[in-house]
Amino acid sequence: MELKQLIEAVLFVSGKPVSLKNLAQSFNTPAGEIKGLITELQKAYAEQQSAVEIVETVDKKFVMQLKPEFSEIVMNYAPESGESKAMLKTLSLIAYKQPVLQSEVVKYRGTGAYRHIKELEANGLIQRRPKERTYLLKTTPKFAEFYGLKSDSAEDIKKFVGEHLELKKLEESAE
Repeated sequence: MELKQLIEAVLFVSGKPVSLKNLAQSFNTPAGEIKGLITELQKAYAEQQSAVEIVETVDKKFVMQLKPEFSEIVMNYAPESGESKAMLKTLSLIAYKQPVLQSEVVKYRGTGAYRHIKELEANGLIQRRPKERTYLLKTTPKFAEFYGLKSDSAEDIKKFVGEHLELKKLEESAE
């Protein structure tokens, strides 16, 4: 087995971003060499016009993911419960409208949004700060990392949500 194949396998099975440092330690190989092999993999996927890509996240980790333009098309094939779809809609609303009041999210998503917000906060995808008698919600850098975004700016996240997380359905639920 080649080191490049091992790196590819780790990125494939992890399902989450992996740091260069972690890969270098796991394979007892200099980080520069690991980075070079990841770059080769990125080029190979690009040349093949693959539906899969390897991206570097905001915090300098690497993740193998489906290209965003394919996600909506194949979403129906992904194993997902109704609860996780509802939570994704809540997360999408927060990401698109951030910073947004918790009371506004609950108004659009229903009382189940309280549970979603608690779980999303526990997973580190959103943060909430007290604001008068409610909370102000916004995404965290971990949100950008999870979705393989290169930036965690509110504008970039809003653009991503608008392009890839079923914005029409999101806007309909927010009306």
